[in-house]
Amino acid sequence: MPGGGRYHKFVWTGGKPPKYWVVLGSAFLVFCLVWVMVEILFWRLGQPSPDSIHSSSRLYDGKLYYFPTIVLWLHDFGLFVVMAWMFVLAAIMAFHRKVVPRNS
Repeated sequence: MPGGGRYHKFVWTGGKPPKYWVVLGSAFLVFCLVWVMVEILFWRLGQPSPDSIHSSSRLYDGKLYYFPTIVLWLHDFGLFVVMAWMFVLAAIMAFHRKVVPRNS
């Protein structure tokens, strides 16, 4: 066949992923969903006057809007957290695998 293929494949060391990897992966998917929803609804979460929850400000279109601190943090650093989390999951996958021969 064109391109050929490897004569081996990688599988998890115990046959299935570790429990902590499953928990980290599930939490990663939940975080990604929350982060995407915050990015989609970002400007709707702000208001023109501050209160006890909306205490962090951001200038937009010449006006000052106030947001919850966690929303601004997710807006500013969410992509970094997603990429770092993906790296951690990939590193766990790289170290908890073994090489087995391909059967076909």
